[in-house]
Amino acid sequence: MKLRRTLKKQILTLNILPLFLMGLMVIVLSLTLIKTSLISEVETSLRSTATAVLSAYDQNAGNYMEAANGDIWKGSYNISKSENIVDGVKERSGMEVTFFYGDRRIMTSAVDSEGNRIVGSPAGDKIKQVVLTEGKEYFSSAVSIEDTRFYGYYLPVYQTGSNTQPVGMIFVGTDKASKDKAISVIISNVIVIVVIIMAVCMVVSVIFASSISGSLKKSIGALQTVAAGDLKIGVDSKLLKKKDEVGDLSRAVKQLQEELTSSLTVIVDNSKAVMEASGTLENVAVETNVSVRKVEEAVSGITESASVQARISDEASQNFAKMGEKIKQTSREMEDMKSGAAEMKEAEEKNAETLGRLLKSNVEVRQLIDEISVQTNQTNESARKIQEVTEIISSIADETSLLSLNAGIEAARAGEHGRGFAVVADQIQKLANQSNDSSMRIADIVRRLIEDSDKTVATMEKVIETVSAQSTNMQQTGKMTEEVMEKIESSMASLSVMEDSVAYLDRSRKEVIHTVNELSDIAKQNAATTRDVCDIVNNVSESFEQMKKSTRGLKAIADSLEESVEHFNV
Repeated sequence: MKLRRTLKKQILTLNILPLFLMGLMVIVLSLTLIKTSLISEVETSLRSTATAVLSAYDQNAGNYMEAANGDIWKGSYNISKSENIVDGVKERSGMEVTFFYGDRRIMTSAVDSEGNRIVGSPAGDKIKQVVLTEGKEYFSSAVSIEDTRFYGYYLPVYQTGSNTQPVGMIFVGTDKASKDKAISVIISNVIVIVVIIMAVCMVVSVIFASSISGSLKKSIGALQTVAAGDLKIGVDSKLLKKKDEVGDLSRAVKQLQEELTSSLTVIVDNSKAVMEASGTLENVAVETNVSVRKVEEAVSGITESASVQARISDEASQNFAKMGEKIKQTSREMEDMKSGAAEMKEAEEKNAETLGRLLKSNVEVRQLIDEISVQTNQTNESARKIQEVTEIISSIADETSLLSLNAGIEAARAGEHGRGFAVVADQIQKLANQSNDSSMRIADIVRRLIEDSDKTVATMEKVIETVSAQSTNMQQTGKMTEEVMEKIESSMASLSVMEDSVAYLDRSRKEVIHTVNELSDIAKQNAATTRDVCDIVNNVSESFEQMKKSTRGLKAIADSLEESVEHFNV
């Protein structure tokens, strides 16, 4: 549960923290860049209006001058009486317009509280310095007219055809409070939209994190149930259909459940094998009991035939000696066979490594042949394009030759005046012939190149088929090599078993010789019965050995079944 909560917190942190930071950045940008951009838009609008007003005044011919009564004229137009211009601009744009002659207001659309136009007052010192002295345009965000704040733009006014010293300036202003209010509304709307988007994204993140956490909880619960031994639990089909990591985990749990069920099926089959082995063990025990009784009967007969046993014992001693030589010889031969098998195994391992390298080389050769095939096809395509161009050149040469012939005819008609033209026509005819010959030779070369390229492609296809067949043969050889390796390992295991058996026989031979020498003096008549005893004892020994092995196998299988089955509920 702690892990799930931690994962959910991490997912929420990774989603919400960047979203929160991005929202803050958008808000900061809204408060700075958007406001700056909007103020810049206001400045551009004021400048455009000021330029339009200046153009309205400049369309009157003549220079600006002051009359004796103080009115300012431009040519024959009285600027001091231009109420229609400033009032028209204010009516259409809502902006205040003022015409300054020097630093003095001559005409304005601005009025005081009594409705009188505000004229005659001077401009500020900074405005006079920037606009009238330096001749620059000036934008101010804090122009005050009758205690009302304006965004204002000042444009210098020059005499017609002169840009040396301004004679006045045009002022255009718009109410600062209304513009600031509009800017604040825009910024507020942006901030509200950003906050709404952030809230929606946060809710989506919470839902997303809860979905992942719940899916993981279901998968982990199914896995814990399987670990507890209940294999009948079903995995949610919705989780199995997911294409993400949660779906991979659910499918892995489902696969684990199926694998465990399959393993338990194998264990059930092994339990049947245990039952069969138990039956075999019981039969062997019965046979052993019968054989032991026969041994008891044979032993009673040994005392009656002790005199015969001496001669047979001597012969048995000699036979055991010969058997010892055979056993030693067999041991040496098995050592040689074991050494040879080890060498064969090493050789087969080297052969398998060589086949692996050859198979890898075949893959690389196949890739190189594919690349050469692509390049050859590209060359073939380029040759065909050259052939098309050659045909175009040949056609142009034919047309050039025909034009040269016509030019020669026209030159002959011209007589003396056409000699130079005839020489040029002759040279063109030669050039056309040379171009035609060259195009024919290029066409022949391209044709042979295409034929050779087609043959190369056909050859490479045969090589690809050969390499593919060779790869298939090497894969089959690799499988055969693996089978040979398995046979060699099986033979080596059999040789080891045979070696242990020979050693056991040799030890038994020595013990039997010692026993026979001791019995030869006291059991002269026991030969016939001894053969029966030997056969019965061998059967008993083999039966007990088989019983011992079966018992060990049964115990191991029983332990394994007990440990595997007791935990699961299928």
